Amino acid sequence: MRPKIKIGYPVVIHGKDLTKTGIACDAAAYETSGRLDVVYVDASFKARKTTVVWRGGRFEWLDPAALDLNVEDDPAMKAFVTTVKNGRY
Repeated sequence: MRPKIKIGYPVVIHGKDLTKTGIACDAAAYETSGRLDVVYVDASFKARKTTVVWRGGRFEWLDPAALDLNVEDDPAMKAFVTTVKNGRY
């Protein structure tokens, strides 16, 4: 059973080599398809937006090989960028 997620909730993203924590920024498709848009901070301290999917009891990258969208200068993502960069989730 998938957890209940709302915008602004923390999400732990699991991958082969690393685990990241981000926050949910768009949960529109989550109820129907299990896909969730998440903003996280990469190794170079840049805010990135990615899509994760609920698989095997945890959130995983939808496509680990895909390049994630840089949302540093996106005004619509400003609150999410500030939150993940401050680590307040």
